[in-house]
Amino acid sequence: MSIAVMNTVWENGPDDRTEFMVLLALADWSDDKGNSWPGIEALAKKSRCSVRTAQITLNRLKDHGETGSGLIKIFPGAGPSGVNKYQINLALLKAGPVGGFSDDRGGADSAGGVQPLRGGGADDGLQSAPGGVQMTDSSLHPIHQEPSGTIKNPQSARERARGDEISDEDDRADRKAVKRAFQRLVDGWPHFAGLSLESAERAFGKLSAEDRDAALRMRDPWLALLRKNGKDHTPAPSTYLRERLWEAVPQQQSEGDHVVAPPFGKAWTCHLLRLLATAPIEPPAPPAFIQKLIAAGGVAGHRAARERLATYGWPRVNDMLQRAADGKGMNLSPQEAQDLPEMHAVAVDAPTFHQWRSAFDERGWPWMKLPRGVTFVWFPVDGPTTAQSAGPSEAKAQSG
Repeated sequence: MSIAVMNTVWENGPDDRTEFMVLLALADWSDDKGNSWPGIEALAKKSRCSVRTAQITLNRLKDHGETGSGLIKIFPGAGPSGVNKYQINLALLKAGPVGGFSDDRGGADSAGGVQPLRGGGADDGLQSAPGGVQMTDSSLHPIHQEPSGTIKNPQSARERARGDEISDEDDRADRKAVKRAFQRLVDGWPHFAGLSLESAERAFGKLSAEDRDAALRMRDPWLALLRKNGKDHTPAPSTYLRERLWEAVPQQQSEGDHVVAPPFGKAWTCHLLRLLATAPIEPPAPPAFIQKLIAAGGVAGHRAARERLATYGWPRVNDMLQRAADGKGMNLSPQEAQDLPEMHAVAVDAPTFHQWRSAFDERGWPWMKLPRGVTFVWFPVDGPTTAQSAGPSEAKAQSG
């Protein structure tokens, strides 16, 4: 944390409350040059807003003002584990208060003399401000008082209702993201198949976003440490979370003994193919109608069998793909990161790329979720025909 950067934001930050809170949260993490790399969930929590609102606000801060210089710069995937790096524009802030937007996207108008007033009283949270303008403490939308004494709010009831609806959607999306992260944590947990995970899920939900990420990232190094120390008993996921057992991994083991492979790079793709060359986990019994569909065979039955294999067969691959979709790489040993075949970059619209995707689909392998902006993926030059497969043959998949 840099006190100097925080003071600069306090003194000259934007008038818009959400922009100010997000910029202040970045300053709380930043070094003296204004650089920081928080995860988006952690940033949203510290800024007291939803993940979607934080993402929108970051883009607004990036494009702030007529000059286009922006209050921040965003460097996608340039931080640790592939998170974004953010740099606060200290030169712009130190030049003086940046005020509000001068374009048509909204925000506070620094020239209008409107200031949010807090407090309550006989007016149910409304207080007068200079110039006959009033402002509510809850929404911070300016409310203009007409000469007749009536109050006119420029934001319609339909817009406010839509805003509440979007907020609810954001909350549901956040909960789903936490649930997916928990599922990746417990998938393949040693000696725990079929047992209840309710207490573990509650413990996971109580963690901060940073702790959830650490618990997920350090799971495999922690399991490796248990095996190294000769432990034949693996604590339950709930114990791992409540007692913060991931913190037992030595710092040098968690950082010095691993190399972070960026998503969709050479080492990342090779590790993905190595995992897919292992035998898949047997999927759980399908619903009755899916079981009949698979037993009937044919194109539909084969497709259903492959989809179930892709969903359940390689949980560590699904974890790896989800992390890549979130912009996070994989921790590999130095040997895994160096012992690579000849690779080449394949554009996502190239015929070779579609050949790889068809090969994944035919073998029941889960396919990549490419984030926006990814234009190529590294693959072995030998092509998909040489990739090893431990999945079932087409005839076996059709028979269920």
